Amino acid sequence: MKEYKHLSFEERQQMTFDWRYRGWTVLELLTEQEVDELNAELDRLRLERNQAEPEKWQEFEPIMHPHKVSEKVEKMFSHPKMIEACEFLMEGDIVGMQTWGYYKPKGELGRDQHQNAFYTGCGHNEIVNTALALDNHDPENGAVWNYEGSHRLPTLPIEDNEERKKTNTGNWRSERGKSCVMPEGHDFKKIEGYLRKGQVALLHSHVVHGSEPNRDTTRMRRNFLCGYLKEGAYFNPGNQMKREPIDIYELREKHWGK
Repeated sequence: MKEYKHLSFEERQQMTFDWRYRGWTVLELLTEQEVDELNAELDRLRLERNQAEPEKWQEFEPIMHPHKVSEKVEKMFSHPKMIEACEFLMEGDIVGMQTWGYYKPKGELGRDQHQNAFYTGCGHNEIVNTALALDNHDPENGAVWNYEGSHRLPTLPIEDNEERKKTNTGNWRSERGKSCVMPEGHDFKKIEGYLRKGQVALLHSHVVHGSEPNRDTTRMRRNFLCGYLKEGAYFNPGNQMKREPIDIYELREKHWGK
């Protein structure tokens, strides 16, 4: 029987229920101080990028693969609890796939409903995408919502909306305009997202999720997003993302020890 060093029995029980019936689960991960340090590092990377190529980047465009240029971000990517949780949910060894520093400032539009499997091309429950809350998240600042139980669906067809695509930035082309089409007459319940700063949501490959605009007049919604693939599973590298398997165990040993 596998020994769990970072997940309690109660956490594993809740994760098992959530993964079977809901399609996502939530864990406590970082302290407020640890989140503040990660926010500061991601802001440093964002400002350096924007200053280097001001004509290319808008102020709060997401940062793609920040783990490649920051030891601090790489350390969070290889957090032992995250690795153990993904191993538990996918029932086997994993590899890292990608990271994002994500910003949703006040007034920013929402993300169209989608399944992560559409972009990665992986099989059922072969990738887990994680969203670490770097602020308190709720519907007012555009938190992610999920259709409960929709992870049982296959990869759904996509409906292109050329007008909505025009609201995307030049470097973030999949935010809007490629909504997945839910089955006619479905009765999946839409569950609004609430996360406290330092909590992390883990999403099943096929759960349908999206978000509404950030209507809060003062608050940003920030995330550190990661992807973890079941070892040996097929994936689509992507023309923009250029995903590649990352030895997450090597990174864990580097930053956290054996």
